[in-house]
Amino acid sequence: MSLMEEQNRKERLSFFVSGELSDKLNSITQKQNQTVSDFIRNALISYIAQVEKERIDRELEEGYKANYDYYLKSAEDWKNADKE
Repeated sequence: MSLMEEQNRKERLSFFVSGELSDKLNSITQKQNQTVSDFIRNALISYIAQVEKERIDRELEEGYKANYDYYLKSAEDWKNADKE
């Protein structure tokens, strides 16, 4: 499969939601003149981006914490570098 075909590949998803959630979804999509599929697709894209950002932030924080002593020592080693 070519890259273009892979990027355009679509899959159908099917799942159940409560009647209340379905009513709210239909109301919002009608007011925004948007299909339910487009709304759900955009919501998933946003949520996945948020989850990935939180994961990256967590990994960065863990890395900074793991290397704190190194950064502290480096700062100490270089604090007088610009002073003459």
